[in-house]
Amino acid sequence: MDDSPRSSRPGRRAASWAVGLLLGALAAASVSADVGPADAPPEPVAGPSLRLSGFGTLGVAGLSGPEGWGYRRELTQPGHASTWRTDVDSRLGVQLNYAASPALELVGQVIAKKRGAYAADTDALEWAYASYRPDADWTLRLGRVNVDAFLMADYRNVGFGFLTARPPVELYARQPTTLDGGDVARSWWVGDAQWRVKVMAGTTRIGDTNFSKPGRLTGVRGVMVSREEGPWFLRASAARGRVNFDLSGLQPAIQTFGQLAQLPLPDIAAQAQAFRDRLSTNNMPATFTELGARYESADWQANLEFVRVDASPLTIENAAYLTLGRRFGAWTPYVSFSRVRNGLDALNPPAWQASLTPVLGPSTAAQAQQLADAATGLLNGGRIEQSSNAVGVRWDVHPQAAVKLQWDQVRVPFGGGSLWTGADSRAARARLTSLVLDFIF
Repeated sequence: MDDSPRSSRPGRRAASWAVGLLLGALAAASVSADVGPADAPPEPVAGPSLRLSGFGTLGVAGLSGPEGWGYRRELTQPGHASTWRTDVDSRLGVQLNYAASPALELVGQVIAKKRGAYAADTDALEWAYASYRPDADWTLRLGRVNVDAFLMADYRNVGFGFLTARPPVELYARQPTTLDGGDVARSWWVGDAQWRVKVMAGTTRIGDTNFSKPGRLTGVRGVMVSREEGPWFLRASAARGRVNFDLSGLQPAIQTFGQLAQLPLPDIAAQAQAFRDRLSTNNMPATFTELGARYESADWQANLEFVRVDASPLTIENAAYLTLGRRFGAWTPYVSFSRVRNGLDALNPPAWQASLTPVLGPSTAAQAQQLADAATGLLNGGRIEQSSNAVGVRWDVHPQAAVKLQWDQVRVPFGGGSLWTGADSRAARARLTSLVLDFIF
């Protein structure tokens, strides 16, 4: 496959295909308004049954920020620097549940939304799995399932299911949504508290599909534990896998840095080795750790979550957010604070040329300096560090529809703009105004 962006982009074809499937399904089936957890128990049925449900968001977002920077809610999206955009949050999804028996269910979900130039047609297929429940306590799922490693894993695309205009991008923008593999879960009661343990395994796609072909996180193994009692829901998860990207285009640079690391110049050798290590990401181990809490009463709603991603020496990220809302009838004003910090400092281009000239000659020293400058830009370009403060209000205009108005203030320190398209290494501030209509059917 050609690596360059094409005018007929896979993401657009996937979106068109998904929309066609949605419209066809809506014309052919009756509609259900039940949108629940991905692995919620199927309702007992006397025989086979088919249930259709769906969700969508119509949104517009206005950005006031650095010239040329494009805002995104996730790295699978394209971005552009237009002041007003409709493609940040807008999406349409449909889910089909076929219950072959009280114990066996087949689930499929497709989502039409704007995707990056290197997205695959199959990315529109969010879920496609078989669920087997031998009894009320055990669930086995095989196929393409949601990655149950985050608090909003079941419904991060279903805007009606959460309070804010979108999931906090500082935590959720980089995280994968699907896992090709399976999971096994067991739940039980201790007094009034329901406990649940899930183990998962498989492979998922990662990376920024707006700029390059995605990589893969292979050999994923993870566990999730949750406890729910009254208004409180608490959970923790941990997962491990191996990061794999196509590095064929970087091999000459990696080899050159390896050669520079052998020079009898300690400072340059150490810096060259560091460049080599950070660019050699094939089969690199990565760990994910998550803690989350949700509180929901008649009047109050709060979400708190922390995620740590350690894929050193490529990246180390610590992300967290707090969202708090208070209901007044159909209206829920809220505030949200989110932040992601990178455990690796932003790089400044090293000054090699003067020291290398006596050893390698002027021409080769200049080429080595250019290579170091390019590597610095590449590594800073993949670095995420920013914070957001948001205030908004949700208006539940209908039992199956809500309107949200939200204002965000975003701060990006030097070398932390990887969540944006067109970003350079400078520190920046931006303001975002969002109006969305979320619905389920």
